[in-house]
Amino acid sequence: MQKHPASSYARILFRHLRLSEETGAAYFAGTNVTYEELMTLDGTLSQQALSRIYRNALKIYGRDDLGLSIGRQLRLSTHGALGVATSTGPDLRTGMYLLEKYGQTRSDFFDFALHEQKHGMRLTFTETFDLADLRAFITESVLSGLFSAITFFTEIEAFNGQVNFAYPRPRYWQQYRQHFGSRVSFDHKVTEVIFPDDVLSLPSPTADPALHKQAVAMCERHLQGIKTGQAEAPVLSTEEMVIKLMSENPGKIWSLDEVAAKMDISARTLIRRLAADGTQFQTQRDNLAKEQAVTYLRDDRLSVESIGYLMGFSDASSFRRSFKRWFGETPSQYRGKINRS
Repeated sequence: MQKHPASSYARILFRHLRLSEETGAAYFAGTNVTYEELMTLDGTLSQQALSRIYRNALKIYGRDDLGLSIGRQLRLSTHGALGVATSTGPDLRTGMYLLEKYGQTRSDFFDFALHEQKHGMRLTFTETFDLADLRAFITESVLSGLFSAITFFTEIEAFNGQVNFAYPRPRYWQQYRQHFGSRVSFDHKVTEVIFPDDVLSLPSPTADPALHKQAVAMCERHLQGIKTGQAEAPVLSTEEMVIKLMSENPGKIWSLDEVAAKMDISARTLIRRLAADGTQFQTQRDNLAKEQAVTYLRDDRLSVESIGYLMGFSDASSFRRSFKRWFGETPSQYRGKINRS
């Protein structure tokens, strides 16, 4: 079966390198991918094209640690339906089982396998093909995405499990401790993350059974599309299309009119179709924004003002009002509760 990964990660990387349509020719060198195709929200890229783009990006960046650098930009909301399903699920253990089952809907570089152990769980990453010179970059990028989920659930600054990598120690390996905790090791047969039980059982701060069920259903349909060779043109409900649009484009407060315009329908039609799916635009927008806000607040390096800006609010007071509406407390109060715990 043919699997084409989503173009969203290449799009995020393009923006991370601060490229534009006018300055991005080197990014697409050696591929048939155009700027317009990259910016298509439901687009996919072939494995060959994506690999070439990654090599081009490393050359443009000029340093080997690009995988760690781009990892800082990844939040659960950037992983589409899988990210939504994970953040709205009951706990991190559930999130890991979702990754094992639906990970190929987001990336086809690894097969994921979970192994329950006496005091925790082992997650292994097996390459689906020889990653060669891209092994470190792709591994760093994928694990950084995973660790954004771990940070989201655990409310801790440093992971207390073990992370083993299937390649030699890079010269910048000390940076790994900032991303993956102090217990990192290299030159293993496979890359793996070992979770202690106390981490896996921590509850999600944005658990939502109804939205979780919807997002899992979206993942299942995408997975079945991959298995039947129809993954490049999945049939999504209106609700799923709205979630996909907003989750893959963080840092913007989407209005009803803007989303409707992207979907080439009127705002009134969008409202009617969402109602038929049993939901409302405001509900979907708030659920995704809540997850993003909580993730940012756990990074003490970010001020409340900075978080508001990163999320697309015009000023800090607007962000504070929205946050209090979502959680019943201010961002500072929520952060204080995290620090006390």
